[in-house]
Amino acid sequence: MIWWLLGGLVALLVAFALLAPLESLRWWSSQGSVQTRRTLALTTKQPSTPPATTDAPGASPQPERYVVYLSGIGVVDGEGISLREQAVWHRVQKDLPQVRVIAEVFPYAANDRSLLQRATSGMWTWLDKRRYRHRESVAPYLINLRNVLQVLVSADPRYGPTFNAGLSLAIWDALREHGYVPGSGVPVTLVGFSGGGQMAVGAASLLSLLGVPVSAVSIGGVFGADPGFDHLQHFWDIRGGRDRLRLLGPLVFPGRWPFTPSSPWHRAMKDGRVTIYDGGPVVHEGRNSYFEGRRVGSDGVMPADRLVGILDTILGSPVPQTPLPPPCDRTPPRHATRR
Repeated sequence: MIWWLLGGLVALLVAFALLAPLESLRWWSSQGSVQTRRTLALTTKQPSTPPATTDAPGASPQPERYVVYLSGIGVVDGEGISLREQAVWHRVQKDLPQVRVIAEVFPYAANDRSLLQRATSGMWTWLDKRRYRHRESVAPYLINLRNVLQVLVSADPRYGPTFNAGLSLAIWDALREHGYVPGSGVPVTLVGFSGGGQMAVGAASLLSLLGVPVSAVSIGGVFGADPGFDHLQHFWDIRGGRDRLRLLGPLVFPGRWPFTPSSPWHRAMKDGRVTIYDGGPVVHEGRNSYFEGRRVGSDGVMPADRLVGILDTILGSPVPQTPLPPPCDRTPPRHATRR
């Protein structure tokens, strides 16, 4: 019986891996390419609107910075972030009223559809509830597995451009819904936790082409040497001292290996566009993790307090103005923009 179960799990894993890129490719072939071209055309044709002109009667004033939070691989929709994450971002928003935080984008889908907006929503809802009621069960980890594979799709040079284009458009729509004015020059910072780190970097390319000054923050992020690094004004990497999962990034992705100095990651490092923060003696998730707000860490500091302090420092300060690579080095792969 055990062999049948193992065989079924292996077959399911293989099926998930094979089907992972198809979602973004299907979206691109059916509507993604048209949406991307249309958004680029409309945005580049619009005249630049200085932030000061948005203070007209009835218009919401532009904040000094927009922040889009992309959570880790355990979420099933954009609004499903944990209470710990909500508490941290509530404090950041309170500390920085001049910053507008958006935490409603589901980063693990190219078509902007959460796992609860699909024909299989019943299964994902059941798994989501079961992992909190039966922590010993293996089945709920299917959510993590599904989202991990989408992280790999985003980092894949073959399928990543299409996936990241879809995510960029979802972020763009969220920004517009919260009052972002195209051409205003208001900076946008993407903050990614865990696998959301790769999603934040991947989405930077198209957002930059839409005229958005974009930067990114990684909280224990697992990310590759994505071409998005060439479009980031700055990248902050918050690393926990006991976080072993974040080490998968420099281990799995060749572009982050020491002998690939020409990769976008190493170019950003060489240009001084990467700042590393010590996240303290925290693990990746669970107790004593980055968002822990109930138990003091081994160093006597509450992890959530430290994280809020780091985020306040980053998001409350102007983005360092470091020259980006020449445009010829930042051109997206051909199949990401062609008809």
